[in-house]
Amino acid sequence: MYNRQLDAFIKTADLGSFSKAAEAMYISTPAVIQQINLMENRCGFRLFIRSTHGVKLTSAGKSFYEDAKTLIRLSEDALDRARLLAQSSEYTVRVATSPLYKCRLLPEIWARASRQLPELKIEILPMAEYQNRGTSFSMLGVRYDMWEGIYGTISWKGMCQFLELTRSPICCAVAKHHRYAARQILTMEDFDGECIVMPIEGVSAELDGFRQEVLHNHPAVRIIDSSYYGVDTFTLCEINPYILITQPIYSDIHTNLITIPLETDYTMPYGLIYANEPTAATEKFIQATKKMLKKGELKNI
Repeated sequence: MYNRQLDAFIKTADLGSFSKAAEAMYISTPAVIQQINLMENRCGFRLFIRSTHGVKLTSAGKSFYEDAKTLIRLSEDALDRARLLAQSSEYTVRVATSPLYKCRLLPEIWARASRQLPELKIEILPMAEYQNRGTSFSMLGVRYDMWEGIYGTISWKGMCQFLELTRSPICCAVAKHHRYAARQILTMEDFDGECIVMPIEGVSAELDGFRQEVLHNHPAVRIIDSSYYGVDTFTLCEINPYILITQPIYSDIHTNLITIPLETDYTMPYGLIYANEPTAATEKFIQATKKMLKKGELKNI
């Protein structure tokens, strides 16, 4: 990982002698001197003060010495992490979670899959409450292998693989003091003259279709775009008379809002989002889940 000339440099600095460094490294003294000379030529400054009594570091050499030890340690740590990942990828599935991406269905699915694949292990890792989509997907397949949640059928295409587990109906959520708070169900006609909060265009084909229907049939509606659903979005709808376009599964997140069913045929795909190049363990788990779906074993989860 790092330039092996660093080993000769550090050993020489520790022992204060080219010959002692050569002996400790089981190479010739001229070979050590040559490596140090190459390093000094590359750096453009002297690393050692040389004398008949041995060598000692220059001021620049002392600074480089401390940093070189750090570089070697970081390099070794990187190798250890990569080695551990390579070993664990055969048997461990790393699942990211956050308030938005909770493991709602996964525990039951995992329990059933484990009967077929007892060698698999699961590791739960926290995902930051707010991450832009680029950051989330850049970590997919690197820090974690999958998460569970609503799938963006447009913006997420090609960034991951998706296994649909169920469809989640579009519904509404309002503050407790909202005039619709006591309603058992809402219709799109109820949106007339209201402000609704929903995800920006280009995330989901289903939501874009829903948006177009609302705008076409109810032009008096004002749509407030939200690039990300988080605490700030929910708070906005708590303190304002807005209607949040959401899904029933999120009712346990925005607990200060009242979730109300909406009379609509629009639904959102919900399931497992996983890396384009899944690990061996992830692939085994996904295949086992697909088999259970095909057999109808997950209908009641």
